[in-house]
Amino acid sequence: MPTVNSSTASGGAVATPWNAEAWQSLRPLLTIERTGPDAFRAAATLTSRGTVFGGLVAALAVLAAGHTAAPGQTPHSLHAYFLRRGTEHPFLDIGVRRVRDGRSFAVREVKVSQGGQTIFVATTSLQASEEGDDWHADVPVTDPGTAAETLPTQRLSDVGRPFEIRHFAAPRKDGFVPLHPFWLRHRGAVPDDPLWQIAALAFISDLGVVMDARPPGSSLPHDVIGVSLDHTVWFHRPARVDEWLLMECDPQSSSGGRSLAHARVSDRAGRLVMTVLQEGLHRHAR
Repeated sequence: MPTVNSSTASGGAVATPWNAEAWQSLRPLLTIERTGPDAFRAAATLTSRGTVFGGLVAALAVLAAGHTAAPGQTPHSLHAYFLRRGTEHPFLDIGVRRVRDGRSFAVREVKVSQGGQTIFVATTSLQASEEGDDWHADVPVTDPGTAAETLPTQRLSDVGRPFEIRHFAAPRKDGFVPLHPFWLRHRGAVPDDPLWQIAALAFISDLGVVMDARPPGSSLPHDVIGVSLDHTVWFHRPARVDEWLLMECDPQSSSGGRSLAHARVSDRAGRLVMTVLQEGLHRHAR
């Protein structure tokens, strides 16, 4: 597979300090090296804020889990907690525990660490393809060409660089312009590997969700920076990230400093590709 190589525990991946070029494509970002039967390592690619993007960590965890499953089994759900911010430590070490192996389903627990500290834990379920009903609730069909000129209040900055993104959100009554909905597609060629495509969707699943969890009429400043706490993703159908995908996000609840958002990703045919629920922490600056 194009996204995993064998190496020793001490070699292989190198640290990637921030630079704009590192964020031009998902291909180098979504690369892991095998350091043991159920152990992997990836370079910790930093954003300009000096942190590691949560969506990148989730994507690497999905890749690692998939590489320990039987051929044909791919992730259909991910339930994760973000425990600590990523740091400048050069590597992300990914450990996988095999919870269950069945003919159709497999379950994996994944732990991502930096410098011996766990920053992310997740459980993912994988399934071999099966026949069944193909139905979902109606998804509005729009066109990427209908993007508006109104720019969102906040920006995706580095993590949005691999994609061509077209925003068309309307301002809320308080003047805040959410990031979603937007159309996006990867700017360059990507692997055909179905596992890689699912990992890329996991990357997308964290794009601005905690920002747009800000409730309407909130007393928080428009430029508040939220922190992702927990993250649940369902991968419903295969999709390619180098083709146009529509991402929508709506705030659902806010209390105790925690805000919950519901996001959906669909393709141009109106097929529901992915559903996301994310809880984030929003606080006034001290």
